[in-house]
Formats: sequence, C-alpha cells, structure tokens
Amino acid sequence: MLLLKKIYLLFIALLVGIMNVQAQHYPVNYFITPMDTPLYLSAPFGSLRDNHFHSGMDIRTFEKEGLPVYAVADGYVSRIKVSAVGYGKAVYINHPNGYTSVYAHLLKYEGAIANHIKSIHYLEQKFELDNFPTKDLIKIKKGEIIGWSGNSGGSTGPHLHFEIRDTKREESINPQLFGIPGVDLFKPTLKRLVIYALNNNRPVVQHNIAINDNNTIKTDSGTLLLDTLIIAKGPTGFGIEAYDYLMNENKTYSIYCTDFFFNQIKRFSYRIDRVNFAETKYINTHIDYDLYKRDGYRIQKCFLDDGNKAQVYPYMRNKGKVLIDDTLTHTVHFCVGDFDGRSHTFYAKVRSNNKPSYSETPCNDLVWYPNSKQIYKRDGITISIPEGALYDTLNPCVIVTKPNIKGILSAAYQIHTPNTPLHKSIGIAIDTDTASIPSSKLLLASIKKDGSLSSIGGEYKQGKVTSLTSNFGTYVIIADTNSPTIKVLELSTKNELSDTTKLLIKTTDNISGISTYNAFINNSWILLDYDAKNDLLQYEFDNKTIYNQKQELHIIVIDKKGNTATWKSDVIFKK
Repeated sequence: MLLLKKIYLLFIALLVGIMNVQAQHYPVNYFITPMDTPLYLSAPFGSLRDNHFHSGMDIRTFEKEGLPVYAVADGYVSRIKVSAVGYGKAVYINHPNGYTSVYAHLLKYEGAIANHIKSIHYLEQKFELDNFPTKDLIKIKKGEIIGWSGNSGGSTGPHLHFEIRDTKREESINPQLFGIPGVDLFKPTLKRLVIYALNNNRPVVQHNIAINDNNTIKTDSGTLLLDTLIIAKGPTGFGIEAYDYLMNENKTYSIYCTDFFFNQIKRFSYRIDRVNFAETKYINTHIDYDLYKRDGYRIQKCFLDDGNKAQVYPYMRNKGKVLIDDTLTHTVHFCVGDFDGRSHTFYAKVRSNNKPSYSETPCNDLVWYPNSKQIYKRDGITISIPEGALYDTLNPCVIVTKPNIKGILSAAYQIHTPNTPLHKSIGIAIDTDTASIPSSKLLLASIKKDGSLSSIGGEYKQGKVTSLTSNFGTYVIIADTNSPTIKVLELSTKNELSDTTKLLIKTTDNISGISTYNAFINNSWILLDYDAKNDLLQYEFDNKTIYNQKQELHIIVIDKKGNTATWKSDVIFKK
C-alpha cells in the first residue's frame, strides 16, 4: 500500500512537471511581426515603469506616424478602446490558439474596424469608448492592415505598443518568446550596488556604490569591486542598478534577468517573461522606491520584501536574504542578462564588523499594518487605509501645518512621505466649514515639491472634502470656480479655415481638468478626438464635411467641477 502511494505521488509530480513544461511552451512560428520594419525598440518587455512593469514591447517608428500596423495572426476583434490617456486608440484581437494580440497608441484604425468604431462614436456621441464587438462581427486575417501607428493616449512619442496576452489568464507575455525578435546588439551591465541591513520593517541602506573603472578591475570571469565592503552583523539584502543596451551604448534599457549568488550559492533569481496585471504594481516593492523618488534611479532588490507578491522570481532561497553573523570575508556576485543570452557578471566581497545595524526611530507610536484596515481620525482629517494598501508595517507621521500658499482653503496635512509606496489607493477626508464658496466647487490637491498645487479631485460630503489618492504626500482643500479655455486654431480674421484636413481646438483647464467636450456644426454633433497631453481637440474632415459655405460651429467644454466654457461662431471650411 505504501509502495502504491509512493508511485501515485511520483506520478503526480511527473504530471505537474509536464504541465509546467507545457505551460512554458510558446508557438514560435504562429505569429508574424506587427510592422514591416526591423523591430528597433524604445522599451523592451518588462521595463521598469512608474507603478508597473511594462506589459509589451514598444516598437520605434523614428518619430513618424502613419506606418501600417498588421495583424500578427488570424482572429477576430474582441475589443476596441479609445481613450485620451493610457493606450489611446487600441485594438485587441483574439486568436484561436488562446492568445490575444494588442496594438496601442494608434493614429487611426483601418477598414472594418474604423467603420465600426466611427459608427459607435456617433451613436453614443462621445470620443472615449470601450467597445467589445461580438465574435463574428469583425474577422481579421493574418497580415491584414488593422491601423496606422501613432502617438495617441499617454504615449510620449510616436511608436507602436504591442502585446501578446494569455486570453484566459489576462497575463501579458514577452513577444520574443513567440519568435518576434526585438533588435538587441549589446550585453547588459551593472552600474550600482546597494547593501541593506534587514533588521527593521524597512531596509536600511549600508552601502550605495556607483560602479566605475576607478573602483573595479576586469577579470576573466567578470568585473570585481576592489574594496572589501564592511557591513553590519545580521540579516542582509543586496540590490543592483543594471541596464541593457540595444542599438548603441548611449541609451539604457531595463534588463531581462538577474541571478544573485552568495558564496557561489544561488540565492535569488529574477526573470521577466510574463506580467500579471493584478500583480504589476508590486514593482513598487521590487525596486527601492525611496531611492527612486529621491535620486531618480531604480535599484532592483535581490531579496523579497514580505509584501511583494509578484510572480517574476523563478528561484529564491530564504527570499534572497542572507544572514552574516561572523567576521569572515564573503563573496557575492550578480549575473545580469538580456533575452538573447548575453550577460555581465559582477563580483564584490563583504565582511561584517560584528556590530548590529542601527534602527530608525519612529516619529510616534502609531502603527499601520498591511493586512488589516486602519482608520486615522484626528486634527480635522480622516485617513482610511484599506487592507492590502501597504507593502509592510509602517510607523506613519501625520503633520499639520498652515502654509502660505494662495488658494488653499484648509490646513495642510502631510501624510507620511511620498517616498513610501502604496499598493492600493487610500481615502482622505478633510473637514471644512467654508461657506463663501459653493461646496460643489471644492476638491483636494497635493502640494508638490516646488510649492505648486496638483488636483487629485474629490467632492464635498457632510462637512468634509473627500477623495482617493494613490500616494502619500501633503494635501489641502482648494476650489475650482474657473471655466476652461477654448481657442479655435488657424482661423483667419474672417473665420475661414483653409489648406488643412482638420479642425484643431486648444482647450485647457488648470485645476480640476477637462471632463466633457462636444462640438456641433449646424446643431449636428461631430466627433472630436481628444489629445489630453497636448490639450487639443481635433475634428478630422470626412465625406460629410461641408466646404465653402458658412455654417455654425458650437463648442462646449466642461471641467470636472461643472464649470462650462462655450465658443460659438459662423465658420467656413475652404477647399
């Protein structure tokens, strides 16, 4: 009976192993590339971004828009999303092999996709849409042009953002695993080493060393740091700043993988093959968030914080943490690599001074825990911390001041420090008794480093102005009573617009932000594309545009506090 049980357990283990191998098998000849140019990348898959791992590959178009974008395989359009931010104009295509391809920041759509989404725009009379066509509505063939590359949404320059997702699991997978290669000509390198004492809830930096030719030597096996580093006794963690180079050695990119060894024994591995959207924000604890906010560079920890649940670590021993409780010299080394197998190895020696690390003194006795809900209510502010919002136990500081900044209608509440990340948004409610301003115009704002104010939104409820925020910082009440601005560009003194294919409208709102926008020609609604990053509304002329005759143009823009701006006049589109 015991033998049968052992055989059964062995069978289960083999089956699980086979399933894991199959799960890592990707069809390398199924998909073609989405563009007919070499895939020079402006960002590879898994790049370290603010609040997320990059979920696709950004394909360079060399500052050009309007290049053809091709479907990488047969399938059907499962989603068309149009937004002034984020992915901008995006197409999602489901394929019969269980994957979904995504094409984002498009200039415009093509063919049946363009016709379908335009009809939805006019049916719903709005620009921003999230449309899910039925399975049989828009069939797509491999190699068919589905759109044209652009710079829409939150894009910072013309390019194509391309993804391949596991359709059921909603995980994005490195397209290079499917044989879609990004051009990469150089090996990665390591630029900085950071060593932490891990006695406290928050890792304490012991060494932060920039790596250069003056403090290293080249050996047959890699680069060696010359000095032996003296560190405190106890639990220790290591972090690195490392980069890859793709087309030249002037511009840096995020690395694909890291292996960390202590005394030649592997302790930790990082490899970015898949991004789970539910876990992507754990990047804030994968890196040293405090150093990033203060100094601008991203240290990737080679140990796991207790609050880090990202699935990008194929191997760990004691979460990558090492215990140094002697005065012997120990060797650490890191192997950083790119997807094509090029690597760089860096060595350093460390030795304990046999003294414990110092502890940071908390500013008060207040403690917030990551796995429970907390409510803080004092001095005119209520702070609601949901379960799972924190990455680790926190001794927070809440400081009340009265800054001399024009437009502030309350005290300023500094909630801990913006150098501490949040995994979920927290709620803020600040008491107010402001009677001179309509309560509907009140909102919350954060005070930035330069003393300027940045709206986070919110609304008045029962004597408080409330909002959600995804950052610690300093918050105040302000009011927005100003209407947005509207300016029609390139109109002549006679209100004529000629030698162009589009109508451009500049619209701004410097406090709460633009909420809705509509335009009408002779009382008929027209489609305005909204380019939020450039404060532009655009009406692209089409076969319904009337030329060479006077017609009434009426534009209405409303901000998030209900302040309305209008522009109305007769115009002539000259052809």
